[in-house]
Amino acid sequence: MSVVDLGFDLGTTVTKVSAVADDGRRLADHSVATDWRETGEGRVDRSPASVVEAVELLLARAVADLGPGTTVRSVGFTSMAEAGVLVDAAGREQSPVIAWYDPRGTEQAAALPAALRDEFPARTGLPVSHVASLFKLLHLRDAGLDLRGLQWLSVPEFVVLRLGGRRVAELSLLGRTGLLDVHTNRPWLPALEHLGVGPDLLPEVVAAGSPAGTVRADHPVAALRGAVLTVAGHDHAVAAAATGCGAPGSALDSFGTAEAYLASASHVPDPAVVRDLAVRGISVYPHTVRGATGFIGGTRTGLVLKRVQQVLGAEHDPARSALDAATLALAPGDTADVSVTGYAMEDHAVDIHLGSEAHTPAHVWRAAIDGGTARGRALLGTLREAGVPVERLVVAGGWTRMRSVLAARQDLAPVVEVSAVDQPGTWGAARFGAWAAQHADPTDPDPRPPAGWFTAHLAPVPPQPTQEAPA
Repeated sequence: MSVVDLGFDLGTTVTKVSAVADDGRRLADHSVATDWRETGEGRVDRSPASVVEAVELLLARAVADLGPGTTVRSVGFTSMAEAGVLVDAAGREQSPVIAWYDPRGTEQAAALPAALRDEFPARTGLPVSHVASLFKLLHLRDAGLDLRGLQWLSVPEFVVLRLGGRRVAELSLLGRTGLLDVHTNRPWLPALEHLGVGPDLLPEVVAAGSPAGTVRADHPVAALRGAVLTVAGHDHAVAAAATGCGAPGSALDSFGTAEAYLASASHVPDPAVVRDLAVRGISVYPHTVRGATGFIGGTRTGLVLKRVQQVLGAEHDPARSALDAATLALAPGDTADVSVTGYAMEDHAVDIHLGSEAHTPAHVWRAAIDGGTARGRALLGTLREAGVPVERLVVAGGWTRMRSVLAARQDLAPVVEVSAVDQPGTWGAARFGAWAAQHADPTDPDPRPPAGWFTAHLAPVPPQPTQEAPA
């Protein structure tokens, strides 16, 4: 009898599942577009029921792919961290799932009392921004929702509840809400007091990969009944664990539309350093692997590259491959006085500045790549100043398939590698499920899986064209 673990990535754009064998091989993959509704003025949300419906659809498809005699051992979930649902005592949803980038909460962030504003980044590891869940909750409260008696569940935690599991608050997800003190790994009481609620707003706090119950006995897909449920944690941290760079001294460069650098260290810096990092664009929060703290900073590099490709008419082959080859032929640093801006997460525009008439499309592309590399170097330099050096960088994502882009990342750390894992989000979530089913120990003071546990089960990336950029 074969055993599989199912891993879900409840993403902003796509909801995906992978069925993973016990030896780490991916056996099946399915996905559906994440269904958001736009209500004007940048507001984007979805119903909690639509999240569960997408998961149930993919569960049925994944199980249908498995042969007779296959046992589904576990189901693990990773996701963006800031989106979630308020539920009442009976588990009924009382709010929509508001997208992390939705501007609701902007006014509440701006109105944060001065003392709380000063303390917020030092204790939560986050900048004061509408992105943190706290400010979405303040918006809902100010719009008339009575928060008393309700509980906040991230999207994966809500799905686990609906499948028959118990209510939990996983640490890495909680660390992105503004409701956690990253120095104690306990709810940050000043935030809860500002909301007008007590600690019961949050359910039991658990580590990534902790068992959270089992799929209910009356689930319509019989093969799922009794499978162990777990919340794997924040999608970037799960991907870092899956790609073998969860250990201190290593970092993941997740290079898609946004470029996120997630570094790992064995300590939480003191509050003054955490405040400085948050203000400079690097958030601090619990990692998903044992003994590790996560440090994450982002740039808009992928978005910038995509827009520059559009301007150059090089989104598709053969123009894309020709641009890639011509850029590789340039001398390092040769941009012919072209510069590109728009990499900061707070930027809205992408600007190309032509300093001379000697430029070619390759010079423009080199300038775009170099601008993103400079932002990455600055982020890693800030980490190094804070006592978080990155000796090994693993690069993952669609942009690594362009040789000119990948070549520019080679000097960001002493060791730079391309990810050896395809679909690290879903694969990682499945491996966290396997950990929950086999190894989790509730008496362990740090029950998270060790970083080395993932490298022992790495699934190789299938061969791919080298010049394909992400869709």
